[in-house]
Amino acid sequence: MNQVGWMVAKAWRASLPPFLLAFGVTTGGGLMGALGQWMVGQMGMDAAQIGFRIRIWAVAIAIGGTMTAFEHLERGLSQGSLPQIVRDVLVLTAAYAGAQASYWCLRGLIL
Repeated sequence: MNQVGWMVAKAWRASLPPFLLAFGVTTGGGLMGALGQWMVGQMGMDAAQIGFRIRIWAVAIAIGGTMTAFEHLERGLSQGSLPQIVRDVLVLTAAYAGAQASYWCLRGLIL
């Protein structure tokens, strides 16, 4: 495997778990929140609205806590470690993309 292929595979392995974790937290939170509202008879929001509101928390969970991820990013910036910076930005982007994709799926379920 050449150098570029190895880097792409490594980036894929680093970004897939945060994407799937944020996707699962947003989907599960939206569906369970809507189910809870239905069970108590207070249908104020649908699953997509609940999923939209918990996206930031799903991203925080997917990156392993907000402060730790930002400390790693800051350490990479101060040390000038470009691969670490790229990896951290990729993980943050993948986590947000997972939460957003879940919101779109919940929105599609509602409509």
